[in-house]
Amino acid sequence: MSSSTVPEPGARRTRRTPNEVRELLLDAARSTFAARGYARSSTREIADAAGVSEALLFRHFGTKARLFELAVLDPFREFLDGYVAARPADLTEPLPAAEVPSRDYVESLYDLLSTHRELVMALLAARAYEVGLMATPELSDALDRLETLVDLEVSRRGLGAVDVPVTIRATFAMVAAMAVFGQWLFPSDALPPRELVVDEMVRFMVHGLAREATMAP
Repeated sequence: MSSSTVPEPGARRTRRTPNEVRELLLDAARSTFAARGYARSSTREIADAAGVSEALLFRHFGTKARLFELAVLDPFREFLDGYVAARPADLTEPLPAAEVPSRDYVESLYDLLSTHRELVMALLAARAYEVGLMATPELSDALDRLETLVDLEVSRRGLGAVDVPVTIRATFAMVAAMAVFGQWLFPSDALPPRELVVDEMVRFMVHGLAREATMAP
């Protein structure tokens, strides 16, 4: 080995930033929880996979339950925040056809939920069977941030009475159910292609919101 590759005596390893440590732990937690579920995953196992100490894990997240909630929900919170941030701020621009923003949202969310299907299943199982998992506001707060955007969209399109908070969550639930439970909802030899599933959800969303005002409660 050449002298240029031998660390100098007393040389220190590069210190990771708190954000880098947090992301390492979240990535390791997602992989572990998706593979083993909440109950069978240990904080030591997650810390080892992330290459940090277990004490550092607890310093960042406090409890295993909190780490689990954030590991599962962070991808969806980040998606929703990114979707809101990417919407055009110029309200003088002509409105695109209603299917365009609806498809952008539904397709991206469906792909994200499909990618993290095992995590969602782990969350559902933990909620049903584990103790010590308290409800956290991350996902609900992120959906709240969609409200202003959807309120504006509804107003600009002159749609009838729409309960925006319920509509946002009903749409999320529909997409989540199709992404997570799609293989349970159809015969194994008749699972529809992704494009068809997305198309039908977009139609359901657009035509549901465009209902006649007389049909609104």
